[in-house]
Formats: sequence, structure tokens, C-alpha cells
Amino acid sequence: MKKILISIPDEMIEKIDSYKNKKKIKRNQLIISAIEKYFQTLWEEDYFERKKIAFEQIKKTSEKIMSLGIKDWDPVAE
Repeated sequence: MKKILISIPDEMIEKIDSYKNKKKIKRNQLIISAIEKYFQTLWEEDYFERKKIAFEQIKKTSEKIMSLGIKDWDPVAE
């Protein structure tokens, strides 16, 4: 495991220490957990953005196919 040196404002350290004492965990465990949750949130945001873009592309493709006169095409059916 790598060690890093970071500066954290005193108020944040107080919050971290208060919570870690309440949960009876080490400071580094709390920080690692917070970082993991943050990355999970970022991944979920990226996932839903990619999903939104994919659905928009499907809609455009469907509209283009319909405009060509293919009336029975279902973009969801296999």
C-alpha cells in the first residue's frame, strides 16, 4: 500500500475524527471508504450519461428508418 501526504483543513479533520470515533474505525479507513464511494458515484454518473446517449442514438436511428418508409421496424425487438 502506498502512503501519500495531503493537507486537509482543520474543520474537515474535526469532522473526520468525530465520525471515525463514533464508528470506531481508523482515519485512513474512513478516507478510503469515502474515496471509494466517490468513485462509485462518478462511475454511476458516467454509466447513466452513456446510457442516455445510447437511447438518443437509438431514437435518431429509429426515426431515420421510419422516415425511409419501413413502418414495421421495432428498435427494441430482436
